[in-house]
Amino acid sequence: MDSAAASRLAGQLSRQNRSLCEQVSARLLATYPELTQSLRLEENYTPIARLSEVAVERLNDLVRSVLLFDLPSLADQELRWARGMLPRSGVTPDHQMSLVRWFFEEVRRLPISSMELALTRDIEQYFLNQIRIVNQTS
Repeated sequence: MDSAAASRLAGQLSRQNRSLCEQVSARLLATYPELTQSLRLEENYTPIARLSEVAVERLNDLVRSVLLFDLPSLADQELRWARGMLPRSGVTPDHQMSLVRWFFEEVRRLPISSMELALTRDIEQYFLNQIRIVNQTS
């Protein structure tokens, strides 16, 4: 992984965090309205804001960590945890895969270099493959 490109992309994800998270959350809730029932809505949160906080921001943080430490395997533990916890709240592997795909679609809309674009594709594929692997073994 090119460390300069990874660092630039991580910075871009940090700067665009709110916008990315809100766009992905809105799309998820529009496509999967049942996710609203899995959110513990608190008085001060809209469903989009809550989903953004508990899912999309968490993914953004994880992707930035993968970029900064050049360790895609950082995602493995999170995805194994998700496999054990999320189905209890009605969150399926399809929901997770859509989250990952749509997050990276939004990232690729940002003004990023070809090297950064390649990183997004590699990391996206890693996450999607890990979701498939984790959910095949149970």
